[in-house]
This record gives sequence, structure tokens and C-alpha cells, in this order.
Amino acid sequence: MGTDISGLPPQCRQCGVRSRALCSVLTNEELSLLNASSRHRHFDEGQTIVTEGDPAIVGNILSGVCIEKKAMPDGREQIVSILFPSDFVSGDLDGSSDTTVQAVSEVRLCVHDRNGFQKLMDDHAGLQRAYLAHARHELSNAREWMLLLGQKTAEERVATFLLRLATRYTEAGCRHYPLTEARDGMIFEIPITRAQIAAHIGLTIETVSRKLRALCDQGAIDLIGTRSVKVKNVARLRAIAS
Repeated sequence: MGTDISGLPPQCRQCGVRSRALCSVLTNEELSLLNASSRHRHFDEGQTIVTEGDPAIVGNILSGVCIEKKAMPDGREQIVSILFPSDFVSGDLDGSSDTTVQAVSEVRLCVHDRNGFQKLMDDHAGLQRAYLAHARHELSNAREWMLLLGQKTAEERVATFLLRLATRYTEAGCRHYPLTEARDGMIFEIPITRAQIAAHIGLTIETVSRKLRALCDQGAIDLIGTRSVKVKNVARLRAIAS
């Protein structure tokens, strides 16, 4: 992307995730084209952003945290991913959303016109490569999650969940963390409930609570209140997760 900030559209100039979002590969002129058909939308905690099967949306999370989930015919749900600032939200660019996306905090989203985004991607090899890299990353995450659900013990699942969450906070620059690896002493908030954690990693609520206490007893973490975690020993947490 061009380095002349003054040439950026006003919304892009003030964007806190501009250097990390998918559109970071675009020039100022290309950003202006994309911005002409984009808009900022605000969602309250608990609000559904898009429902599985509805026309897909295309956009980047500017602030807040979302979950992606899939539903079974009997109403049971599986959280398949947690999305942070700079993450790209999209289903099939030519069709419907394959997940329901829900805000678990107040969320601001930069929503792009699907046709405009598709045309820009058709004309811009760098944006195509960035989108393919995003798709490969999603596939890699899915494979890692298959390993977690298929092979890991309950304690390993909870440790892996916390480690991935801590890593995502630092990757996204959330809560004043720089873009570095998870480290000793960092404190972060778990953005979903224990019931949602249990559904996410295939355990019961009671098992999640028990394994969180076990990680505390082993000196890997401390629990602060009901939703926050302090990483006391990231090396130990990694060892348990593996």
C-alpha cells in the first residue's frame, strides 16, 4: 500500500487495522475505489452479523470480537472460530455464508460491496494472493482443530484453546499488546462463556472448569474473576498443550 497517508480515504486514514487487514496490499488509489462502496457498521454484543445460509458479507473487523458458528437441525451449535480485529469476514463471494457470525462484544465492521471487492480482486494479483493466503490459513486452522478434537486430552484441549487465544490477542494487537508472541505475565479476557468454550472444544462445562483449575494448580495460568486469564508460564502452557 502507498506510504502517503494523506492520499488515503479518510476512513482508511483513521483505521487501526489498516496495516494488518487484507486490504493492506492495495495502493491508495485502489483503496479509494474499494472505500467508495464500503461502509462502517456497528453491532452490539450478542447481535448476529450474518446468518448461515444468508447472502455472504465481505469485510474486516475494525474492533471487537466475533464468533463463527454452525448449527445442526436439532438446534445444537458448534463455534468453529473466533475472529479478532483485522480478521476478514466472508463466505462464498458469489453466494451464501456458510457460518453464522455473531458479535460477542461491541463490534465495528468495515463492510465491502461484494461485487466491487470481487472486481478489485480480479484486477489485482496482490489482493488475490492475500485472499488465497487467508484461505490457506483458514484451512490450516481447520486441520489443527481436527487434531485437537480427534486426539488431544481434555487438559490439552483447554491449554491449546488458551494458548491460541493468547496468541490471537497478540497477533491482532488487541488490548494494547504489541504484535509479538504470547508471553509470561500477559493478561487477556476470554471473550466467550464457559458453555461456549465447552461447545467449541468438545467438552462439558464441568470439565472445562476442572481443567482450568488444574492448569492453575500446575502454575501455567491464574484465573482473574470469571473471564480473565493471566499466563504465568507460557512454556509450561505450551508443553501441556502439545
